[in-house]
Amino acid sequence: MPPQSRIGPFALEAPLGKRSSSGQVFRAIHVEQRKLAAIRVFSIPMGLTPESRQEFSSQLVQLKQLRHNGIVRCYGGGFDSRNAYLAYELIDGESLETIVRRRGCLSWETAQDYGQSLAEALQYGHQMGWIHARLRPDKIVISNDGATVKISDWRKSMIASTIGNAPPQLNEAQFLAPEQFDSGLKPDEKTDLYGLGAVLYYMLTGKPPFSADRMDQLIRQIRTEAPPSVATAVFDCPVWLSAIVEQLLVKDPRQRPFGAAAVQLAFKEARRRQAQGVGVLQHATAGFSPLQLKANRDEAEKMMAAKPKKKRKRVDTPFYERTWVLLFGLVACIGSIVWLMLPLGERALRERAERLLANGDSLDWQGARGFLDELVENYPTAENVQWAQERIDVIEMRSAERRMERNVRLGNRHTEVEQLYLKAQEFEQFGDRATALDKYRGIVDLFGGQEEHRPIINLARLQMQKIKDASATATGLQEFLVTQMKHADAAYTEGKTLEAKKIWEGVVSLYRGNQDMAPFVEQAERRLDALREPTRKSKS
Repeated sequence: MPPQSRIGPFALEAPLGKRSSSGQVFRAIHVEQRKLAAIRVFSIPMGLTPESRQEFSSQLVQLKQLRHNGIVRCYGGGFDSRNAYLAYELIDGESLETIVRRRGCLSWETAQDYGQSLAEALQYGHQMGWIHARLRPDKIVISNDGATVKISDWRKSMIASTIGNAPPQLNEAQFLAPEQFDSGLKPDEKTDLYGLGAVLYYMLTGKPPFSADRMDQLIRQIRTEAPPSVATAVFDCPVWLSAIVEQLLVKDPRQRPFGAAAVQLAFKEARRRQAQGVGVLQHATAGFSPLQLKANRDEAEKMMAAKPKKKRKRVDTPFYERTWVLLFGLVACIGSIVWLMLPLGERALRERAERLLANGDSLDWQGARGFLDELVENYPTAENVQWAQERIDVIEMRSAERRMERNVRLGNRHTEVEQLYLKAQEFEQFGDRATALDKYRGIVDLFGGQEEHRPIINLARLQMQKIKDASATATGLQEFLVTQMKHADAAYTEGKTLEAKKIWEGVVSLYRGNQDMAPFVEQAERRLDALREPTRKSKS
């Protein structure tokens, strides 16, 4: 595919990753709408008939209708003289594969959150008549703040054949279900559930369920072998989460959960009754699904595709199979499970949140948010509530900062309160903390009672306190600018032209329109004009 700078209504800016058999993805911008997008450009296959193009367009219309928070949205696509393209929303983030390679693995709390989000996206896709069939870490995108997980690259027959259906590479086949190596079977919802299990396994352990040096060895493993249990490979992984992964990776599709809705039910039940301990007792209850604890056992068996075992009649009943022994064992087992599945206590919630917050990673901070919210909701009068609310405020402030940084980088619009905060930040970075303090105070006074702006308001209050602690307001603005201009002149005399230029440009951009500071602006503009004069003469 020859290099090009434009396709359809999009101007291509820079490649996003390496070129593959299915084309190359570029960062691009819609020329008229000024909207950023990710564009997959691929060569038109030989022999593409008008009928094939029509079918491609028809499937593209269906693809555009996939609108879910957990699915990367497709805006459309088309053809030019040499190539075809698909336009997707541009996610400011990384693939799950990149994140796990960098970090080694994810915490089980984060994996749980992402697993539930992926199950919701799959359920929606299946209801809309779509099967992904290639669910793997490089097809899952995580936003930079860790709050959003999306599945990318959904295809149907004609879209897939137009893009290119090259055989999977060894690293891609590691996430395929056993039935996908049987040419007589078409992928279905159960295939995607296996892919979800493989992705969960990868998140928790940092490795795919199976790996081999040759494709035939890998296929044999996927068809006949069971992967090591997550609970044995990851010490702190709860047994119920390991059991969900194990059930999703069952070889026989009929023995997997009946659908993505069942997986969501398992996650929600497990989240509601998080285990309090890890170790011997937990492993003693291995194999129990959270769904089996529901009052309606028939419903649980139906949702998780479990088949009740037939009762057997024995003439000679061994001691350990006598009724009273079984009842005693059942009561003890149920008591253990109930003890494990009780809601986390106040102290346990704080400890788990502290552990995730200590990592300093945005993904773990979002995982900690769940425990903090639960602490505030379940224990509103406890001594740790104030601590939890303070940490929630910090997480929200951090997310707001990342969002503003991303919007600045991408050229996206800001809300009014964000614009005011960024302006105050400019004054502070320039060194005019007195004006910055006034700007931050204005944000608090103007938006102080509006809950939706609380993260920005808290950021403004935090910066106000930092400025006050530094006693930065003692110097008046005019005195401050006199000092800045003298510093710029001295820097210019010493040959530090860039440093001087930066100060003069800051004075012009920040104080233009301020009548009281007009003399300083005019002086700075004269200095800048003097810098530009030699350039003009050299051009003439």
